[in-house]
Amino acid sequence: MSSAEPVGRLHRPTSPWLQLCPPGTIELDLRDGPFDVAGLTTERPVVLLDQHPLSRSRLRRTARRLGVAVERELVVLPTLAHPMIVMDDVEQAIRYFWTAVATVPPGLALTALPASAALGIARRTPWRWTVAIAPARVVIGRRS
Repeated sequence: MSSAEPVGRLHRPTSPWLQLCPPGTIELDLRDGPFDVAGLTTERPVVLLDQHPLSRSRLRRTARRLGVAVERELVVLPTLAHPMIVMDDVEQAIRYFWTAVATVPPGLALTALPASAALGIARRTPWRWTVAIAPARVVIGRRS
């Protein structure tokens, strides 16, 4: 790895969000700590990752600081390490998830009622609130 590349751990090339990006995309994980931004150019797309509470605002702040124009924001469930669902952070996608995808798994006899109640609350809560608590997020953009 050259000194111009971001410092951090090596990422699997199979990250689902990288399938949405052109080859040569730089992936920066905010969980890895400080990184060298010398490798960030205007020619290469940038993916920023985070998995902390309030990661939406943290990723947006980092993108502004790095001069990255955000083109797409994604919510990843349940975690970045084990992504099962990757969806755009837009109203239509979030509402579709809550109404057509999210369900209470079968066989949860003791927890079915609380899980159903939580799902009902999530379906009635404003969509921005429900994704605001999802900690695993990805921002895709380009340096301007």
